[in-house]
Amino acid sequence: MDILLKKLASFVLAIALVPTATFSAAAASAPVQSAVKVEYNKKEIVFPDQKPLIRDSRTLVPIRPIAETLGFKVDWNEKTRTVTIDKGNDNIRLVVTQKIAKKNGQTINLDVPAQIVNQRTVVPVRFIAEALSYKVDWDQATQTVLIADQAVVEEEKPQEPAKPAEDNSKPEQASFFDKDSISGKSFRLGTMGIYEILGTVDPKAEVTVTLEGKTYEVEVKADGTFEFYRTTYDGIKNFTLKAEVDGKEDTFEGEFAARN
Repeated sequence: MDILLKKLASFVLAIALVPTATFSAAAASAPVQSAVKVEYNKKEIVFPDQKPLIRDSRTLVPIRPIAETLGFKVDWNEKTRTVTIDKGNDNIRLVVTQKIAKKNGQTINLDVPAQIVNQRTVVPVRFIAEALSYKVDWDQATQTVLIADQAVVEEEKPQEPAKPAEDNSKPEQASFFDKDSISGKSFRLGTMGIYEILGTVDPKAEVTVTLEGKTYEVEVKADGTFEFYRTTYDGIKNFTLKAEVDGKEDTFEGEFAARN
């Protein structure tokens, strides 16, 4: 009788644990509904139902509200599960569950495939930059995806002073950087990348850094140390530093080391 009671008790305990285990597994696999916001040219985009979410450490956004805000026409083919996005001469096609998209016939690789969530097609944030050709940035403090027209970005970029027409001479090369002190690190945040450059230079130098063809000013402290941070799309590998003092110039080519 004791043996029978022990077996019965074990069976009841096992049945009681099943719902808990099932719930825990479902919770672990469910997407995280985030507080992420999306802005276009500093104006927030409203999502009427499905909000941006995080799945497998990737930020996914509903494509229709964003594309229509950017002036694209969006169509959905239920039979082929294909999203078509058109604007002017640009035609973008992507198929749900596939990790590629086509822009004017050219293939674009996606970090994660387009997916259906609550009857809405969601795509990785990087798709906005690579397929729709808009500037995409990330504001960590406000958890906001920042989308901007390329024209607006160029407008806000500090303009280099015009050089006199008669000045065709190249700056004299010098040594202003402490090369051993310079380090570049990259961090990954979802589909975005955070880039850090640290080092030491002549305190009188004016320093700039170039990433992917874009140039940014770098603040130099009184002791000659500098720190540069930039959040943009993930995947940048190299950077170029330039220091100028009294018409003389020093440059440094570096690579970012991934940091977990």
